[in-house]
Amino acid sequence: MVCKMLVCLMTTLKPHGVIALRASPQSKMRISFRHPPPTSLIGALAYPLFNGNRTEIVLNEYGKVKSKADELRSMLINVALSSKKGLMYGPLFKINRLYHNTAESAVTSLPLNIIYGEADYLYRIAYIFDKEKLTNYTLKDLERAAWGITRLGSRESVVNVENVKTTRIEVSRVNVAKTFFSYSLDKVKNVRGKYDMELVVDWKNNEIGDYSRTDRIRLVYPLEENEVEGDLTIAVVNGEAIII
Repeated sequence: MVCKMLVCLMTTLKPHGVIALRASPQSKMRISFRHPPPTSLIGALAYPLFNGNRTEIVLNEYGKVKSKADELRSMLINVALSSKKGLMYGPLFKINRLYHNTAESAVTSLPLNIIYGEADYLYRIAYIFDKEKLTNYTLKDLERAAWGITRLGSRESVVNVENVKTTRIEVSRVNVAKTFFSYSLDKVKNVRGKYDMELVVDWKNNEIGDYSRTDRIRLVYPLEENEVEGDLTIAVVNGEAIII
């Protein structure tokens, strides 16, 4: 068993019915994520946390551009999401413009994930931090930033913050775990239960910024409780297992 102490910032968000998060890179056939990817969840928390610093992009050691949110990424052990499945929708729009006194038009699409109806759609996000890396920020700083989340990525993806709570947790190794939270298929041998699977940026090994040449990983989003088998590392938060 691993005895490492971690801190979990559990944030509950209520979307306004639409989540529009386009996969990158993309072509004219634009694709939307069914569930917010980890990079969007990190960016949603980073914006209010670094609001006093208007610098949104910085340069890495190789002179390439990266997001200011990458500072937050380096403090995180894991980011997991518990969500429900929405309906994919891709409306078409006609764009008109006047260019050098010549009228031009084109057609574009805005891929959306529709998540409204009779069900109460909520996003529960578990930000799991290494306590030793939180040298410049307190738990109160993280809580205030979580209450300041207003959107997930695009301006169409507006959310309300319903609840924020910080909890100290411990990590352990198991062979079987039951979870409602998203997890990577790395070291997973078998899964029981319904789920969505998406290809997302490997945020643990790549900076937040330009994703055109970054590695991707397969991330599972449970649609019901999943029973997962494998060489697993889990964090238990308020009685719920989160695979990290």
